[in-house]
Amino acid sequence: MVKRMKRSYRLLLAMILFLACDFLKERDFVPTGDSYTLNPGIELIRIQKSLTRYNPTGTFSLDFIARSKSNNPETAILPAGLFFISQNPKVQNMIIVKDFGITVTSNTDTFTIGAFSVNEFKALPGDSDFFQIGPITNHPDLLRIIDIVKDKKLSADNVFTVQRAIYQVTSEGSLSSAMVESLNLLPPDTKSRSRLKENL
Repeated sequence: MVKRMKRSYRLLLAMILFLACDFLKERDFVPTGDSYTLNPGIELIRIQKSLTRYNPTGTFSLDFIARSKSNNPETAILPAGLFFISQNPKVQNMIIVKDFGITVTSNTDTFTIGAFSVNEFKALPGDSDFFQIGPITNHPDLLRIIDIVKDKKLSADNVFTVQRAIYQVTSEGSLSSAMVESLNLLPPDTKSRSRLKENL
């Protein structure tokens, strides 16, 4: 009787572990979308967690380090919806929700970008974690978030509202009407377009 109970207990434990792994696997969001090609005149050196700077337009700050391949400045717009894919599969991937303009010179230039995690259950990026440019999202709910916040003023006071919305999509599967309302209540940003031009 005791042996039978132990076998049943082990079987139950194995089933729980299997279901837990399957649950996490379902919520391991995989970025998909249209490919993005960086201006070929720009040499991308690396993308990493920012060690010294902070950009309040995201819950994470990434340093995009690049230089011009010629003596001339080169420009590019990193589009809203662009993913940054971690080279470590155990570390969170990132997405930006606003266009980000850069102008690089023949020197090594660093641009600190505000980004959001899309993998709630993966590890936070560390000092030795690096990213590569990924696709531009084609996920309808992520695109809806981007469309709402494109003219909103993001700051340290409200970026976690956007992060919760992204996790709702990537971890739970869909964007609720209550979350859409919260995003619509974010303050407007009348200077967002001029700020983009200033970076170029």
